[in-house]
Amino acid sequence: MKIPYADTNGRLTAEVHLNNQANVFLVDDHNYRKMNSGQSFNYYGGFYKRTPVSISINKPGRWYLIVEGSDYKYRFYWRIFFTFIESNSM
Repeated sequence: MKIPYADTNGRLTAEVHLNNQANVFLVDDHNYRKMNSGQSFNYYGGFYKRTPVSISINKPGRWYLIVEGSDYKYRFYWRIFFTFIESNSM
């Protein structure tokens, strides 16, 4: 199964519509690797019984959306907000 991810340099929100209760969380690249190797990892989110689930972060990087349960049937949407930095290099 492919794990959805999004890259951002600012704020990111994942909105997930579940069929059943499930664990839903966002993990950054570092914690995704820890999760896959069986180590303890940090995440944003938790166990949800109601839908839709909305999880927001305000950190740059690659973020993975993990959904455990819900018969692996769910819909999700990303809201990605980028910060543009103007540079005057003269």
